[in-house]
Parts: sequence; C-alpha cells; structure tokens
Amino acid sequence: MRNIALGAIGLALVVCLAAGGLVMYAYGSVGQRVYVVGSQGTQAALAANPEEHTDFELRNLVRTFAQYMFQHDQYTFKDNLNMALPLIDEMGGRRIYDGFKKGDVLGNYTKFGARTSITIDSIVIDSHSRPKSGRLYLRQRAFVGDRQSQPTPMGCSFRFAETNRSNKNPFGVILTSFDYFLYNPGMSKAEKQILEDQARRDAEDLARAKAGAAAAQAGTEAQ
Repeated sequence: MRNIALGAIGLALVVCLAAGGLVMYAYGSVGQRVYVVGSQGTQAALAANPEEHTDFELRNLVRTFAQYMFQHDQYTFKDNLNMALPLIDEMGGRRIYDGFKKGDVLGNYTKFGARTSITIDSIVIDSHSRPKSGRLYLRQRAFVGDRQSQPTPMGCSFRFAETNRSNKNPFGVILTSFDYFLYNPGMSKAEKQILEDQARRDAEDLARAKAGAAAAQAGTEAQ
C-alpha cells in the first residue's frame, strides 16, 4: 500500500511537471494569454495583468484606510493618522486632517477620555470607470466610558491612483479625489434599543441624584 501511495504521489508530480512544461505564455499589452495543454486539448485563458489591482485588494485598501483614519482615541490618534495618510493623496489627507483640527478631535479625546469607533456598512468598487473609483458607507460612534453617541452616517467617494509600493503603503494604490456625500441609512433596531436603554439609565440616575440632593437639603434645614 505504501508503495502504491508513493507511486501515486510520484505520478502526480510527473504530471504536474509535464503540464508545467507544456504551458506557453504570450504577453500582451493588456494581460497574459495562457495556453494550457491538457486532456481536453489546448485551451486559452486570459490571466490578470500583474499590475492590475483586484477589487479585493482595493477593498482592503479602503477598509484599512477607514479603520485608521476614522477610529481612534487620545493614545492612538497620531499613530493611526500616520498609518492612514500614506494611503490617500496629500490634498485629501490634508482636508480630513484640517477637519480634525477644526473640531479639536484630539483635545476632546483627552478632555473627556473619549474614543471613536466605526462600522463599515459597505465598500463599492466601480471597476468599469477609468480610473477605477469607489464609495465607502460607514457609521461612526463616539464613546465616553460606557456611554455611546447616536451613530453618525458617513458617505465617502474617491478614485484610485497607482503609486509605488512601500512599507507605509504596501497596496501600491492611493485614494484621490476624496469627497463626502449624504448617507442616511437610519438606525437598526439594536442601535435604537441601546440608545433607549441608555436614555432610561440616564433618567434613573438623574432622578436618584435629585432625590439625594433633596434629602440632603431637607436634612440641612432640619438642623
């Protein structure tokens, strides 16, 4: 049985090597045309251009950019921006950063011990446009302790441009023509329930605080 198994493996390797020897490549300006010789005869297939970025890779770029650019706290704010800015052109990065400065985002993080988090609803890539373009749909929440804000929807549009791959940008692509657009998906039932429970706890805490203050005042007046 062992000899049969080894023989099967050896045969598979021989077949693979033989098939590899029968593959011929014809390089074109758009892609690579690969001719594979097999039991069904010679078949041609168009392989992706090595320089062509797949939609999967572009979505990863957008997801990585959004997670670093739009969610942070006082401790990760600068590091996250340093990770996000190499993924967008200078004009777009400056526009977003100036918005953070105008809103004193870092100062508010420090003052209130706050943090932000995002939920990405979808990333849409238009592969038919030239250059390729995309849209990002997300919702951002702010947290202070165990309290959270109502989610803020955010729609972002952009185009993709080639750049050199580097340690700071391993994708070899950057976002350009970055802009915001109106996105209003409404809240889910779960989100509404969280905010309603939070409002109820706040009302109960306020009522207890008022009762405590009234009792303290009454005790002072009795003395």
